Amino acid sequence: QEAGRRALRPLVRELWRENSGELITKYTYVLDFFDTSDWLDQLIQIALKRQDLAADGKAALMIALEGYGVDVNSPPFKKDKPSSGGSSLGQQVQGAMQLGEEGMVTFLDDFLSYPAEVQQTVIRELCNSGDSQAPRLLEAMLWHEDRELVHAAVVALGKIRDSRAAAVLQNFLADCDAEFALATEKALRRLSFLGVAVPPPRKLLPFHNGYATPPDGDGYRSLLLSRWSGPDRVSVLYLQVHERRGVLAAWGAGDLTLDNFAAEVEGFRMQDDLIEVSPGYLLDLVRDALYWSRDLCYLPADFYMRRGIFAGEDMTPARYSEKLTDLPRSRRLSFQEGEQLAQRLFGDSFFSGWFMADQRVYDFAEEYRSGKGCEQVLERFCNELLAPELELIRERLLVSADLMRRCSRDNLHVAKIVGLADSLLDNPLPHHLHPFLRRFALESMEIARESLERGEDLPLRAVEEL
Repeated sequence: QEAGRRALRPLVRELWRENSGELITKYTYVLDFFDTSDWLDQLIQIALKRQDLAADGKAALMIALEGYGVDVNSPPFKKDKPSSGGSSLGQQVQGAMQLGEEGMVTFLDDFLSYPAEVQQTVIRELCNSGDSQAPRLLEAMLWHEDRELVHAAVVALGKIRDSRAAAVLQNFLADCDAEFALATEKALRRLSFLGVAVPPPRKLLPFHNGYATPPDGDGYRSLLLSRWSGPDRVSVLYLQVHERRGVLAAWGAGDLTLDNFAAEVEGFRMQDDLIEVSPGYLLDLVRDALYWSRDLCYLPADFYMRRGIFAGEDMTPARYSEKLTDLPRSRRLSFQEGEQLAQRLFGDSFFSGWFMADQRVYDFAEEYRSGKGCEQVLERFCNELLAPELELIRERLLVSADLMRRCSRDNLHVAKIVGLADSLLDNPLPHHLHPFLRRFALESMEIARESLERGEDLPLRAVEEL
């Protein structure tokens, strides 16, 4: 059963990332080989939370869920599209807040994709709702990338006669960009004039813990940060990120007991090889993910809802690769040393996710296992799939070496990995003869071959023929 869950993990991970409707259909078809209880809830969450999908990807998920008995024609899958009018939209806003944090996150998911004029209407509805949760939802909007939307949320908070609105503004003032400081101060003065008690600046509690996975073979990794929120309680933010696409998914909780937090970490560890790291290091990784998210229109809703976990920290986006210059260096490795090191790395837990999950890998794996022209297959694999990514693979190796150093791995071993990474760019051999690239290709095809031999090639082909 545990082996089955390990096989399921990369499949679910791909469904969090894949954008192609055709490939999503293939992946969901393969899920039929696993116990429904291990993945159906996750598939529902993917369908609800992934707002980056185009129509074909979303349709593929809906068709799959319907096939597994989920009623996709009822809430929360089906929602009325908002118009610019306030009445029905106001009901949606009120309904979301009555459902608590989960309802607000689901509503915020929708809000982020609304046209600007509808977003402004929502903010006005929140301002006039009289609901005690309105400041909490407006607080999440303060961290949006649209400056006009942020300004509107500040103004709205300044009109809510509630000390919770004043607290949100007070907290925002401590961390906001300078361009919002004057408007925030004005909103606080307005509330004070209206007789609303403005609380003193918050007391910042320390971070509790940090966890991260090493980057996998496609450049994805998971991050988890926790911070004390009170006696024996923590707030949590979990992120799935990519080395060039930035923040892809988020999940958070505002107030967990330590036992509940431990259970959540254990649950995530069933999918990800989380390694305990310092919170400072994790913050650097989040800044890097934010740097690569700059071209996104918006981030996942849970990120905005849990943005307060970074209170008091400068979260200016910054590339983490600039911090890799102080890694230990070794002399140039011989071919034999490189071959031995590559073999050793792919048996190391830090490299357990180093395989490619591209559909082309399965095509190459089928050719390779036929036993004909294996070297030619390997050469084409490396030239087509690895050669265009050499810079990224090198950086991925350096990031892994850096993490190993932070986890107190042997400094000489780390230096050799750095040397192996540097050899990718001045390699005189064909790509398929480089020790690490060759092992990377073989490992990827071996994972694909095992999948094919379990019979998963049959449903994949069946879907292709539809």
